Amino acid sequence: MERPKIKITRLLALLALCCTLLAGNLFIPGKIAEAAAKKTTISATTMTIPVGKMGNKVYWNQNSWELSNAQKLAVKNPVKGATYQYTSSNTKVAKIAKNGGYLTGLKAGSATITCTQTYKNKKTTVGKCKVTVKNAALSVSSYGNQFAVGNGGFNLADYYSALDSLFTITYRNPNATYTLTSSNADFSIKEVKYDASKVKDVTDNKEYQDVLKSFIGSRYLYGYQFTAKKAGTYTVTVKETYNKKTKTLGNFKVEIKDTSISESTKELYVGDYLGAFNLLDYAKENTKYYFDVKDTSVLSLNQDGSDLSFYANKAGTTEVTIREGSEQGTLIGTVTITVIEESSYDYDDFDDYDEWM
Repeated sequence: MERPKIKITRLLALLALCCTLLAGNLFIPGKIAEAAAKKTTISATTMTIPVGKMGNKVYWNQNSWELSNAQKLAVKNPVKGATYQYTSSNTKVAKIAKNGGYLTGLKAGSATITCTQTYKNKKTTVGKCKVTVKNAALSVSSYGNQFAVGNGGFNLADYYSALDSLFTITYRNPNATYTLTSSNADFSIKEVKYDASKVKDVTDNKEYQDVLKSFIGSRYLYGYQFTAKKAGTYTVTVKETYNKKTKTLGNFKVEIKDTSISESTKELYVGDYLGAFNLLDYAKENTKYYFDVKDTSVLSLNQDGSDLSFYANKAGTTEVTIREGSEQGTLIGTVTITVIEESSYDYDDFDDYDEWM
C-alpha cells in the first residue's frame, strides 16, 4: 500500500519542477529584456556633417535629391546621479560641448567623439561616434542644360516631382554664403530657399499647396530661378564665402535656345490627333503661338480650353505656319504634314502563310 503514496509524491515533485521551469521561462527573459533596454548608450555611432555650426534647423543636400539634417549627440538611458562628458579626438576637424548636443564642423576630415560616464567616482566609456566632416561641393546635372528664352528654374514642386535640378550645392555650410555669377548680363540666376511658407509662390492650387506642405514638413531646400533674355551659351560660377574667405566651388554651362520647329515634315494617319506644341522646340512660357493650316480639309486645328491639337481629316498634304506673339508676329517656321490612309491587309494572305508554315 506504500507504492501509491510514492507515485503521488513523485507526481507532486514533477508538477513543482514544471512550475519552476515555466516561471523561469515567463519571467527571466522579461528581466533580461528590461535590463538590456536600460543599457546606457550613445545616440549615434557615425555622423557625416558639413563644415559649420549644426543646429535643429540645419538641413543640407547629400546629393541632388537626398536631404539630411543635423542631429544632437546625446546619452540614451542615462544613469541617475551619473555625469557625462564628450571629447573630440581632433578639435581642428570637429568639436562638441562637454555636455554634448550639436557638433560644429571646422574643416574636412575625421574625428572621433568619445562619451564618458562618471558614476560613484568610477569613469567608464559609454560610446564613440565617428564623425566625418565634408566641404561644400558643386554637383552638376548630367541630364541636360538646355532651356527656352524667358524664365525658368527649380522649385519645391519640381523637387516633389523628382525632376532634375540643373545644379546642387552638396554639404552646404549653414554659416556660409553662396553666390551665382553669370558670364553675361543676358542671363541671370539666383538661388531661392524653399520651405513650407513658400508653397503659395509655387502654385495657386490649395490642395496642391497642402500636399507640398506635408511633403516638405520642417525641412527646406535651395532651388533657383533664372531669366534668359536671348539665346546663347552662358557660364555660371558658384562661390562660397566663409570666415571672410571666398573660394570657387566650380561652374556650369547653360544653353538658351530660341523657339524653333521640332521637324520640318510630319506624317499622320487619317483619324490621328497631334498636340500643336509637338511641332515646337523650346516654346517660351507665357507666350502665345499662332498655327495657320493651309488646307483645313486635310488637317483641322481644334481648341479645348488651353489645349490645341490637330486632327487628320483625310489623306493629303498641307502646311502649318507657326508665328510667335500674334498672327503677324515673328515667323518660327513652316511644317509640311502628310496625312495617309492606314494600310489594310488581306487576312486571306495570312491564312495562306499559316498553311505554308
